Amino acid sequence: MSVVFIQVLILFAFALVGFALCKARVIESSSSKFLSTLVVWVFLPATTFNSFSTNFTVKYITEKYDIILTSAVATLVIMFLGLFIAKFLSRDSYRRAVYAYSITMPNSGYMGLPLTQAIFGPAMLINVLIFALPLNIYLYTYGYCSLIKQKLSFKKLLNPPMLAIVLGAIVGLSGIRLPEFATDFLSTAAAPMGPCAMLILGMVLSEYKFKRLLKNPVNYLVSLIRLVVVPAIFVLLFKLLGLQNVIMPALIVYSMPCGLNTVVFPKMVNEDCETGAALTLISTTLSMATIPLMLMLFGSN
Repeated sequence: MSVVFIQVLILFAFALVGFALCKARVIESSSSKFLSTLVVWVFLPATTFNSFSTNFTVKYITEKYDIILTSAVATLVIMFLGLFIAKFLSRDSYRRAVYAYSITMPNSGYMGLPLTQAIFGPAMLINVLIFALPLNIYLYTYGYCSLIKQKLSFKKLLNPPMLAIVLGAIVGLSGIRLPEFATDFLSTAAAPMGPCAMLILGMVLSEYKFKRLLKNPVNYLVSLIRLVVVPAIFVLLFKLLGLQNVIMPALIVYSMPCGLNTVVFPKMVNEDCETGAALTLISTTLSMATIPLMLMLFGSN
């Protein structure tokens, strides 16, 4: 499981770079808004388009329909579970939205995919990508709107990541072959996604004292729900239902720490990032212990 520690350390290294540059006043922490805009308008759409255009094909849907359907139902359940739990965690409406999002949405993109590739190989990577599709739809619809304090509407659905999903799905289902220049461009545009997101986290963390970020016990509770409770409940449920094809993808996706977009999306529109930064910091640190533990306890069918 050393690959887990290596991947987490790499992520923390990028966050540390962003933190150090701001503390040394080489750059201003306000620059994180510029990076967030680039992530949402360029890097993230390229990443989601590549994922959907490659994996959302007739063949994969036909072969993996059980994974997609199970994930879609589970995503709805977790979403409402997150909203319900968040009601008891804070009186502040925006903080409740961040808690609900963090319980629902794991960091399956920046951490889950590299870990899957390194530990299980490309065959499992496809299953993880397919399982994460409904979560991605939640992320760029209701999740996106909740983090930027906007009501879900058709206009808000026309955001860059959601448009990239739709276009990627069309390309994947139709089997259209893009020109080599286009595929190379999109791959290059997707590459900075993870490093930029972690740089933003480090830059945002530089605005707060660590003591302040680490003192709220609710953040630890939400992190443990995200890292332990959600994966344990659903993996056990899937085992009881005999859904063998779903167990490992679900375990990998649900065991990941809180998603980084609680920092990226709010920063883009100048909303408060303190709770999101604290959850990301705490859950990512704890994940170095919980991910190997969850894989050891539930990873064998």
